[in-house]
Amino acid sequence: MRNVCATQYQHLTCWQTWLAIFFLKFRNHGGTSAMVCNMRSAASMVSCCGIGTWLDMAANVATRPPSIDRKVSTTGCKDRSVPVRYHMCRRLSRAGHAINHGKGRRHICNSAEPDWDAEMSLFRKRSMKPNQMQTIRRLEEEVDIGKVLFSDDGLAILEGLNNDAPVGASLRFVSGASGVLLWRRSDNVCFALILGGRQNVAAGDRVECRLKGILQVVDDAEGPSTKREYEVARVPVGAALCGQVVDFLGCPHGSQYQLGMDAQLPLLNDQLDMKSREQINSASFTGIKAVDTLTPLGRGQAQLLVGPAGSGKSSLAVDAILGQHMQQQPGQQPVRCVYASVGHSQQEVDGMVAELSKAGAMRNTTVVSAAEGCGLGERYAALCSALSMGERLRDQGGHSFVVLDDISCMGAMWEMISRALASLGPSAMAIATPLNPDQPILPPDTDASEGDEGEGLVEYEGMLVSASAAQRRRFFSSLIQRSAQVHRRLGGGSMTLLAILPGQPAKGERQPAATAEDYPNLTPSQRDKLLAALARRQPPVAETLPGCVNTEVVEEFMSIADGQLVLHPPTPHSLHTPGGSRQPEASGQQVGMSQDDAAPAWQRLTGCNVDVSASVSRIGSRAYPPAMAMLAPSIRFDLAQAVDAQRFGTDRSETGLHHHHLQRAALLRAALAQPVRQPVPLEEQVAQLYALQKGFFDRASPETIQEAITEAVMHIRQDHPDALERIRRTQCLGPMAEAVLKAALVDVCGSQAQPIISSL
Repeated sequence: MRNVCATQYQHLTCWQTWLAIFFLKFRNHGGTSAMVCNMRSAASMVSCCGIGTWLDMAANVATRPPSIDRKVSTTGCKDRSVPVRYHMCRRLSRAGHAINHGKGRRHICNSAEPDWDAEMSLFRKRSMKPNQMQTIRRLEEEVDIGKVLFSDDGLAILEGLNNDAPVGASLRFVSGASGVLLWRRSDNVCFALILGGRQNVAAGDRVECRLKGILQVVDDAEGPSTKREYEVARVPVGAALCGQVVDFLGCPHGSQYQLGMDAQLPLLNDQLDMKSREQINSASFTGIKAVDTLTPLGRGQAQLLVGPAGSGKSSLAVDAILGQHMQQQPGQQPVRCVYASVGHSQQEVDGMVAELSKAGAMRNTTVVSAAEGCGLGERYAALCSALSMGERLRDQGGHSFVVLDDISCMGAMWEMISRALASLGPSAMAIATPLNPDQPILPPDTDASEGDEGEGLVEYEGMLVSASAAQRRRFFSSLIQRSAQVHRRLGGGSMTLLAILPGQPAKGERQPAATAEDYPNLTPSQRDKLLAALARRQPPVAETLPGCVNTEVVEEFMSIADGQLVLHPPTPHSLHTPGGSRQPEASGQQVGMSQDDAAPAWQRLTGCNVDVSASVSRIGSRAYPPAMAMLAPSIRFDLAQAVDAQRFGTDRSETGLHHHHLQRAALLRAALAQPVRQPVPLEEQVAQLYALQKGFFDRASPETIQEAITEAVMHIRQDHPDALERIRRTQCLGPMAEAVLKAALVDVCGSQAQPIISSL
């Protein structure tokens, strides 16, 4: 009998083997009643081993072919029950169980008599379950084959994919192209990015999700269940990407070899929940005086950089990366910078990389490029890949700084999705049942960006908005809100986001309404209907400039982000108007230069074209370093006061308060300007703001204040380097450092030590 066990039951343990033979014997001799009788006699031996374990084994043995039973039953002694019980007791005794050896039988402990009717019921249920391998094969065959409804520019609308496939799942098209599941509009309709071979994908093609495997999940309440696990599109985020220019797959330009494959993260990574986040309370210093003074950037913050074409957005973002490199402290982990260049030419990318390399900042920077000619899918994938690279260092407890230049492709994608759904007709709209039954689907020939007057309102994040606006806001926030300050219990890392958006915010101004006198040839009823229609569709004064996104999209992004810095092209008259000029610059003009050749030299510097009234940081003073928090708010207040004086002031004389406000604002704007690619360290900014606040430069003009600032800072650095070093190390302006700065400024400025406009 032992030989039979060795050949037929090699996968069982010793005592399991004898228990299996025990059930085989009594299955052929005596039926169920004999089995129950002998199960009672062996109750004390198997109760300590777990009823579920040996019942499962018995069920598997019971389904063996009859040939095995016959082979086992032909061997053994005459009294089959005694040897089986004896050997089972002997095996259990070796495992440390106490055995009471009697004369006629073996007995193990005095345990309570089990409920054998319930045990047999459980045994029958488990033995009647379908085979697990058959279930797995059936689930593998049930992977749904979807259909492409629309495909254009790297974006596809699909129907019929598996409902349990998550966002970010990898897709396989019948043409051989690859993609990733981007967004689910309903249980049946979803959107996807086509990342390779987008030219070969057409409407009507088949598509399926890539299946990774089958998982069996055991739940105490519901029992075991089997589900599918899908492949998720991942991108490399390893350390080998530092100092490289790659595409969204981590491949350098002109190469198919992926770098940084030692670490990977999902392309469409999930946002952190509120429990994993922490309040932003530290500064991400950029070295740009206008940014650090007017709209400070905190670690973990998502800030927009808004402005029309030619306003210097990309140049300011590169200066911010140089500022991160300049603030690196000895012995501290450097800030990992990632720059996503979307829609720029290869020449522009090479020039930017050369400037970063010259300053030594490229060794901690990765450039993800999606050059001109790339589809919307590849552009959006480049943005997501850059964020995944920054999230890797954030999750490790470090700090990353990500620049997205620019995110206008998201607005273009949503507009294409809206028009594609409308063009598919009523049949396609009928299958696009919304995820939320309270969110109606827009009818065909309706632009989702404008909405419909009859469309119902839904609650989203505490606001009552239209269903289409809620879906668009959720889509935009899936990218913007990936920035975060991680809670200290999870490492305390952070990822700061600076997203560039070409456009202009709304100003709240409208054109004069049409009057009845403008339409004298119409009948009264026709005139009334026309005036009512024009009143409903009256456009704002600010029109969408070439290369800019819609104002409504700009406002949507601004409401999602943690703040915005609004730029406008500098002009000679920008200091004397509340919002400055909003006219675009000529193509090919140098970034930061004004259209007027007679503009002063300081207006050709970066940082002088910040719109103070429209720029704001919702983090507040927590984003300032302690030394800047004492000085910067007063500078911003003086600039805002000048804007209000220009808009509402009545005294226009040269000796009035209105004139002094404008002079003060012009002086501050000129002082906040700086040459490109020359970030200003924290200690020098503190010295300059202290001098401006105390009025040491009030006798200077906007044309000469840059020279006065340079002379003062040079004098302080040569004669009092310890004071600047103390400010840099502690980031605070203590009494001793303040006394040193005041004495040094008196030596340099002389008679300018007493401010002229001290009341301002």
